[in-house]
Amino acid sequence: MAMNAAMTGPAGTGPAGTGTADGGWRRKGHRALRGAVCALALPVCAQALPVVPAAAQTTAPPADRLFLHGQVLAPAGTAQALALRGGVIVAVGSDAEILALPHAGAEVVDLAGRTLMPGLYDMHVHVMDAGLAERACHLPQGGGAAAVKAAVQACARQVGPGGWILGGSWVAAALRPGEQTARLLDEAAPDHPVALSDEAHHSLWVNSRALAIAGITAATPAPAGGVIDRDAAGAPLGVLRETATALVESHIPAASPEEKLAAVEAATTEMLSYGIVGFTDAAVRPANAQALSAYARSGGLKQHARGCIVWGPMSNGAEALIARRQELSAGPMRFDCVKIFLDGVPTESHTGAMVEPYAHTSGAHGILQVPQARLNAAVAAFDAQGLEVKMHAAGDGATRAAADAIAWARAQNGALGPRHEIAHNTFITAADVPRGRQLGFIWEFSPYIWWPTPITSVDIARAVGPERMRRLWPIREALATGALVIAGSDWPVVPSVNPWLAIETMVSRQAPGATGPAQGAAEAVSRAQALAIFTRNGAAAMGRLDSGGTLEPGKQADMIVIDRNPLTAPLGSLHATRVLATYIAGAQVWAAR
Repeated sequence: MAMNAAMTGPAGTGPAGTGTADGGWRRKGHRALRGAVCALALPVCAQALPVVPAAAQTTAPPADRLFLHGQVLAPAGTAQALALRGGVIVAVGSDAEILALPHAGAEVVDLAGRTLMPGLYDMHVHVMDAGLAERACHLPQGGGAAAVKAAVQACARQVGPGGWILGGSWVAAALRPGEQTARLLDEAAPDHPVALSDEAHHSLWVNSRALAIAGITAATPAPAGGVIDRDAAGAPLGVLRETATALVESHIPAASPEEKLAAVEAATTEMLSYGIVGFTDAAVRPANAQALSAYARSGGLKQHARGCIVWGPMSNGAEALIARRQELSAGPMRFDCVKIFLDGVPTESHTGAMVEPYAHTSGAHGILQVPQARLNAAVAAFDAQGLEVKMHAAGDGATRAAADAIAWARAQNGALGPRHEIAHNTFITAADVPRGRQLGFIWEFSPYIWWPTPITSVDIARAVGPERMRRLWPIREALATGALVIAGSDWPVVPSVNPWLAIETMVSRQAPGATGPAQGAAEAVSRAQALAIFTRNGAAAMGRLDSGGTLEPGKQADMIVIDRNPLTAPLGSLHATRVLATYIAGAQVWAAR
């Protein structure tokens, strides 16, 4: 349903002056309406909205757009209609109350029973990588050795002689011991260098030509924080992990400036199609910073956006890029965040840093990429500059290290610094969960990859054992402490940026469709909590709660029209929610065809 001329027309007429500044809700029945949807507004629900005398509305400028006959998800309850003026919400209420406002010449949008709700925030994406991935070599999800080989052979036919074959994502659990070698990829593409990312984008599977281009031999030492898988004689097998991936990645030809801009445009447009009005690019490096900045400067970027500049091992040029953050910031894009990778992933790679050893190992705890003392000093220094730090932490050892660094920064600089973020949090020890509230930082979860796929049900489960899997992504526990909780897809690490997949599975803890066994069922949240995480909480984390995140008077009209009410639709249908239109500051920036 496109929001086009067919849905608009002359405004209706009616007695003026009956609207109120509290969004059209009258005092009568106001408290009763608040309870069911209160989690959408969280602390706002604890306060009665102000009531302005009806006569005061007659002196206000008229509304210029009315949305009528819908289901409007507002802090005080589900309304029918909403009025805008200059891209700002002026009232929320019943059709009659909205039509009673001054609105001469206003455009009218007939929602026809559809749902109007706040726009969504994805707090962890990799924009340019996602756009470029559309042109990459795609492996079948969970495919074995034969499927990988066939896919690479097909891609080789599409690439010019000697050209790189890039793509993913392979799943270690789908491969038998001894199958994952450079030799298998040599057989598939003998005339091309091949580099394929794993499901988590923390490991790289390459062929012999790629190893030769990078000069990797038995004598090549693994870099700090990295692993080169080797055979019994010490020769590289063809799998590089964590920082070792840079040994090959540094030799891959960069995309052209035009290709980078096109990738940013494609990725941000796709996010708009899912109702995402704000996002954080969680890994800004010299290779993608200019494209993000240029697209924002051109006026093409519609969303509220921020970029986190990568700092730490193997992040060459980080300090120079951080120093240019004001120069790079443009339009709705600001670079006011630093990203630090603390560990890898708690899969068969055993690179996620864990408090207790991995299962079936002789005491392996994973890899902490940044020593604690250095991390403490870095976080305190960035905190003192007013820069937010987002730390990748998948294992519970890494989440503890991140919390310890934030505690150190608070001790050095005081408690009123930036609200830093710990990202992913696949595992958090029960003792560390309350620290988000105590230290004033944000828990960012990645609830897109927990439905039964090999990375969760096999790779992670096999690596950590069943006991720790009971608290996989402990979102309910984090919310219960009163900490700010947000969500990020990590796209293109996950194949789709669709936030409705996450919203449904945060509630069901099952595969999309609410079927099959649950993953960490005790950590399920309510629908209202899931929606708040993606709307109000995302806006709060971006410092926009005064102007976005909820539909109420005085806020920008960052909102979406969807084909079902996520509070009442069958739970197993939420992942299929279709966004019909996306608005930012009242302007329609995307419409379904």
